[in-house]
Amino acid sequence: MNSYSLNIKTKYLGIPAKYILALVCLSVVISSCEINDPVGEISDPGYIAANIYWDIPVTNITAGNNVDFYAEYWSTDETIEYLGIWYNIDKILNYTLTYPANGYTLILDSTELAREFLEIKTFAHSEENYDPEKKAYVIEDQFPVSYTLAALSYENPSVFNQEQFNQLIPADIQEQFLNNLFPQLGYQDFRNLLRVYRQVVEDEVFEGYFDTIMEGETEIRVMKAEAEEALKLHLRELPFGDLIYNRNRQYYSVDFSQNYQLNARFRIVNGNQVENLSETKVVSVL
Repeated sequence: MNSYSLNIKTKYLGIPAKYILALVCLSVVISSCEINDPVGEISDPGYIAANIYWDIPVTNITAGNNVDFYAEYWSTDETIEYLGIWYNIDKILNYTLTYPANGYTLILDSTELAREFLEIKTFAHSEENYDPEKKAYVIEDQFPVSYTLAALSYENPSVFNQEQFNQLIPADIQEQFLNNLFPQLGYQDFRNLLRVYRQVVEDEVFEGYFDTIMEGETEIRVMKAEAEEALKLHLRELPFGDLIYNRNRQYYSVDFSQNYQLNARFRIVNGNQVENLSETKVVSVL
């Protein structure tokens, strides 16, 4: 305010006070509009979106069945153009492979997008849906879940089918298991796998892969450094089932599961063509 007072004294000397006051007020208003006008810095405000509340009482559903839901919605413009359920789908994969002789286990989990966010079902808006007590429109309905999303599991089979195994367990996971397992194998493991259970290599050649050292009065067989690649190649000659076969319990130690998860939202568009999406509800498909 001091700057305005100085300008008045120098510029408006001799002008009646009431006019000076008016000019000061005008100057302040103009200045404030030029400096602090947020509306001028952004686009024109749009219309207000409709409001949505919804709930899914049971979030575990068997594939091929319908999901029950409850929804309340309302809009300030009192007009609804569109109501619908949308969801995307995540595929959840779990892998567990075990070498029973020493208990080494590889556990891997992954989640990947199986389908983009798409419309699943639409609903007709009706004035009959209005509930005066809730001051909102109410829908209690269902939406479908495809039977193709059924969960799949493959757990400790008693018979090993290599083709089926390869379809479920990708080659890179099998390779990771073998690479992680290799440093944990000792002489007896290699002998059982390559000589006792199967005759992959001649005994003389096999024994040449190891040195004998003494620890106190005990002989220890230690793999020669130059034998590492040859032993890895021999292991890859085995059916993968040999690495995971539990001979005590007579099953193959593999546990694989595939499940789907729906990330569902209720979508609404009001009469001003403004859309809104509800919070996401997660549905696990069995």
